[in-house]
Amino acid sequence: MDRDLIEKYKNELMKMYSAHADTRARYTAAPAVPDSENPKVQTPPTDATQPGFYVPGEPSKGDDASDVNGRLVAIVTAISYLYPVPDAKVTIFTGSYENMQVVATDTTNESGRTRIFEIPAPPRELSMQSGSTEQPYSLYNMLIEADGFISNLHLNIPVFRGVTSLQRSNLLPVSAAGNIDGPIIYNESSSFNL
Repeated sequence: MDRDLIEKYKNELMKMYSAHADTRARYTAAPAVPDSENPKVQTPPTDATQPGFYVPGEPSKGDDASDVNGRLVAIVTAISYLYPVPDAKVTIFTGSYENMQVVATDTTNESGRTRIFEIPAPPRELSMQSGSTEQPYSLYNMLIEADGFISNLHLNIPVFRGVTSLQRSNLLPVSAAGNIDGPIIYNESSSFNL
């Protein structure tokens, strides 16, 4: 494998890791306090996380009640999820593949990721009602198209209000597809007993 390519992806991962650390730091509500055992180590207060993020061992914090959307991000790769696919067209839609009602579209960046799609989802309270006949999530479909690859079609992706969902999609190169015509269909439907 080409060392320059390995170094490029290593640098990208380090940038993404740094950006994630910067994002987490922005959600700290109070300044860091010195650790009692080691005053040089600064630790954020335990109650300073952003609403909607799960922190192991801590009680769940509710989202802002004004948040009426769920969020969805597509991550498009090739060759067993190893290589990102830039410039892939991602279409989020409802309805059937033949008669789609487009909700949003975007193209992937050089890391194979789309922007965060903000899409409507039902109230979270529905997940708290035992025996409710309404589902507490919306179902969306996603079509992913890229030059040189067979298209992928992901059906019934659940999107919950106030939650960012990641949808991974691994594309098959046309050269390796044989006589397969696209799109390749994946049903993401699951039963969520809430």
